[in-house]
Amino acid sequence: MHNKKVVRWAILGPGKIARKFAEDLRATSKTQLVAVASRDTLRAQNFASEYGIKKVLTYDELYTSSEVDAVYIATPHSFHYEQSLACLQNGKAVLVEKPATINLKQFQHLVTVAHENKAFLMEAMWSYFMPALHKAKEWIVQGRIGSIKMITADFGYCMEFNPNNRIYNPWLAGGALLDLGIYPIAFSSFIMDRKPDRIFATARIGQTGIDESTVMVLTYDDITSVLNTTVLANTLNKGYIFGTEGYIELPDFYKASTCFLYGKDKELIDTFNDNRPTFGYHYEIQEATDCILNGTLESSVVSHHNTILLQEIMKEVRIQIGLRYPMET
Repeated sequence: MHNKKVVRWAILGPGKIARKFAEDLRATSKTQLVAVASRDTLRAQNFASEYGIKKVLTYDELYTSSEVDAVYIATPHSFHYEQSLACLQNGKAVLVEKPATINLKQFQHLVTVAHENKAFLMEAMWSYFMPALHKAKEWIVQGRIGSIKMITADFGYCMEFNPNNRIYNPWLAGGALLDLGIYPIAFSSFIMDRKPDRIFATARIGQTGIDESTVMVLTYDDITSVLNTTVLANTLNKGYIFGTEGYIELPDFYKASTCFLYGKDKELIDTFNDNRPTFGYHYEIQEATDCILNGTLESSVVSHHNTILLQEIMKEVRIQIGLRYPMET
């Protein structure tokens, strides 16, 4: 792979997120979008026509195609493990949407298979590439808010109840935690860059057995992260980092294009805006592409360790709130 000059990408699962991926791939270099696969052939054909993709494949055709180097998996997360596994076993590089798998054990197995097949594997945690998030961390390192004392983040959308919808369906690993809650957890982990000392969690478990709202408190020495997620209401979706000398605000922290620095008396001191013309997916696409061309099996930005850390936190949260999916043994 590292002798090639271009990575030939395919999309597995032509949904809403895949559209953003296809749009933003146009802003990257050394990439080609050559194929799309879906269980719905007509849907895949329409997607291919819209984005000028030459090949419409079945899943099995995609896994074994000699004309595909890397696969972006954009299906619901309950399918990520089996689809990533099939790609990796056939030597395909994998960029898989978050959460990479529904549990820690599944991802650890994917890492093993990726190494065995010398194939690149990365969770598509696009937040970790946002310039605004890196600017916030730069302000922290510069001491502009003093010593961090508290991190807060919320992520919630009101989703109409339907027991057959993937959000409310336990057989599709539904619930707020995996679909939305991973973002506040990732935000805290990005800032702290280590496992929390203690985790406290509580949740509202709905009639279908999934978590409709979950609140988490992570402690790191004298720093506390308060994180919440819900599918019952639209929340502000903001991230904050509070220090002894000020604080940082990130609107829509999971895809942040802006951040604001405030002083001790809540006065606005500095602002940052990346003014990007894209959705923000091009950062992770370029990172994955460069790693693949260089023969690197994982990204230093979203490493296997990073994903394992998120999975470890979610595992403990699930234990505390009693969230277990019926397909897990």
